[in-house]
Amino acid sequence: MNFEPEKFFVGLMDFFSILLPGGVLTFLLMGEVPAKIWTTSAFKQLTGANGVAAFLVASYLLGHLIFLLGSWLDELYDVARRYTLNTQIELLSRRGTLLPWPFRAAIWGIFKQERNLAVNCARDLRNRQLGTVGAAAAVNTFQWSKAWLTENKPKSLAVVQRFEADSKFFRCFVVVLLIKIGTWSFRRPWHLTGIAIGLLPLAMWRYMEQRFKATNQAYWSVLTAFASEPGLHDDVQAARGSAAPVVGAPTHAGGIVFRRRKDGVEFLLVEASRNPAEWVLPKGHIEKGEQPRDTAVREVHEETGVWARIHGDEPLGAVWFKQEDETEVTVQFFVMECVGRGTKADAGRRHEWLRPDAAAERLSNFAETKRLVQKATARLESQGKA
Repeated sequence: MNFEPEKFFVGLMDFFSILLPGGVLTFLLMGEVPAKIWTTSAFKQLTGANGVAAFLVASYLLGHLIFLLGSWLDELYDVARRYTLNTQIELLSRRGTLLPWPFRAAIWGIFKQERNLAVNCARDLRNRQLGTVGAAAAVNTFQWSKAWLTENKPKSLAVVQRFEADSKFFRCFVVVLLIKIGTWSFRRPWHLTGIAIGLLPLAMWRYMEQRFKATNQAYWSVLTAFASEPGLHDDVQAARGSAAPVVGAPTHAGGIVFRRRKDGVEFLLVEASRNPAEWVLPKGHIEKGEQPRDTAVREVHEETGVWARIHGDEPLGAVWFKQEDETEVTVQFFVMECVGRGTKADAGRRHEWLRPDAAAERLSNFAETKRLVQKATARLESQGKA
């Protein structure tokens, strides 16, 4: 007899997402039913096998109701997912808007440094494959990934379903806790309400974390399968496109980041990645489909943990140089204003805030970037900012 993981995990998901939450709520609600109901002749017979059967039926029915109510939490998850790091970067670079720190902290706690790169690549593949029949918009990327894995990689699908089962259990557990908080709120002992309230954010956190793992695991599995097989690899290349680079266009972008102090402004410098003895302006490579403004915001945040918005509409200037492998690099710099702090991705590099003269001195080995700092200082002074 062959073991079919996809059928096993279908049963596992039913248990974790329907029967188990329903059983938990049924057990907890037994203490809430008035005692005189249990003393009637009908309920006196609910012992032994009859009691077990009644408990299972109640668990199954309540489980489905809990599952239905819990499905609304997916809407809340989708809202949170829309504000991962890439969206925060776009909001800051294009609108100058930064989410309040409690929301940034909550989103970071679930999604960390997620930039939706995997889902975007998987979406390109979905659009290419379903676009031939005009059905690209008919199936979302996650469901398409699961359908593709069902047909081609059932073992990979089993891993996705395991994470999905966990997420659905905790999603239903959130509903169970909300119901119990409602029934315990005005009754003693009050410590039970406190326990339920304390468990509620943890259950919600775990639900979102496991759902995030399930979706990303599906995207990773599809992308890995496409990249590892020659015929599928061609589909990846076609989906990504191969537009020729624009001659003279910037390859990198960065920021001359300032913050205001009572006695003037300070500029942000970071250790050079290849030589910690040197200090440079934060900058990095412009990724495919990314605007230089977005790159500048992203690179400043990744290298220093500082959230900074573009100050002014136009870039300050560009720097050109060759790397060790003779690759030509053109860096477009923007004047940027510090508006908040976050968690940097490049934890091994130090950064410092320096007065304009001290910053220019640190950049003495890089004449062009030193000149840009001086130009930024003059611009800020002319605008009455320094």
